[in-house]
Amino acid sequence: MIRIKKKRNLEEISASSMSDIAFLLLVFFMVTAVFFVKEGLNVQLPRKNSNPTLVLRENIYEILVAGDLIKMKNQSIGTKEYRNLTDFREELNLMEISDIENKVALIKTTGETKYGNMLDALSAVQIRGFKQISVKRLK
Repeated sequence: MIRIKKKRNLEEISASSMSDIAFLLLVFFMVTAVFFVKEGLNVQLPRKNSNPTLVLRENIYEILVAGDLIKMKNQSIGTKEYRNLTDFREELNLMEISDIENKVALIKTTGETKYGNMLDALSAVQIRGFKQISVKRLK
């Protein structure tokens, strides 16, 4: 004897409740996720109507960052060349610079300079105590 099987009606899962759950999970992960915001450089720009101030040549320390090469020039010390940032930082910290608040550090970079090298030179100058810092890109 042949048995005839009854076809069972399978219950369907409601798609609307699945979309509700997916939406709630999406909202949950968006709310609980932590996003890191990189602040960038903290730079105080001159005021719009301020007049440029004249600085004596002996108060300017020119720092050229070209690729991995760093040159520092000043009337009192002449021109010094550094092959890496560590040597530059060490020499800068050993220099006796009187009245450093009134000295100006002028950092010049070229097109092939890595962003990290310029930032390292900038942070070394800030750590040393220069209050007036100017950054210029050479063409």
